[in-house]
Amino acid sequence: MSSIETARVPRRGFLARLSAAAASLTAMTAAPSTLRAAASGASAAPGDPDAWIDRLKGKDRLVFHAHQQLLPAVVGARNLLANARDAYGVSEAENSIAVATHGPAISGLFRDEIWERYTFGERYKFTDPKTNAPATKNPFLAPQEGWPTDATVPALLERGVVFLVCNVAVRNLSRRIAKEGEGAEALHKELAAGVLPGAIVVPDLFVAMSHAQKRGVSYIFID
Repeated sequence: MSSIETARVPRRGFLARLSAAAASLTAMTAAPSTLRAAASGASAAPGDPDAWIDRLKGKDRLVFHAHQQLLPAVVGARNLLANARDAYGVSEAENSIAVATHGPAISGLFRDEIWERYTFGERYKFTDPKTNAPATKNPFLAPQEGWPTDATVPALLERGVVFLVCNVAVRNLSRRIAKEGEGAEALHKELAAGVLPGAIVVPDLFVAMSHAQKRGVSYIFID
């Protein structure tokens, strides 16, 4: 499963999976420009839950959908920005990307204190290569060995990539932890507040992605 070491996806396999990804999302039912601008914390879109779609401006607009692992989407978003700029002449200002997470992939969008308190390293099988023990900090906040140094969540937030967290997945996680001795509702509030500054908590990720497609945003399921 995932670890700072084993979470890597072979580059050839990653590209193959990316090229074979679905071009559209079938019907389902249920960007901040800088970290400084997002310093007020995660947003749960209390008014319009689709307000994040308005942040996707420019020539190319795309949602990367990450379920099991966040790393392929982080690397994919970084590579898409660079390759579109260098090979296709699409400036980063004209290339809007959202990374949409649910399931285990949401783990990469929580603060270090949440990782430590709720033992996410052990829960999600992320190992710190320096200690060979479960990670106590979010590994997606810093460069990982073998990948570009700018393939991190903070670096992509700085470049305008929008990160989404499914509130249904956060609630489900709170219920799983609650079975280990915590109150589910209080846990849900704590986890929602523990999302990284700049990430956006949406009520239901599948509804959010469906609405984005209806407004002309492309979609790729990446993991």
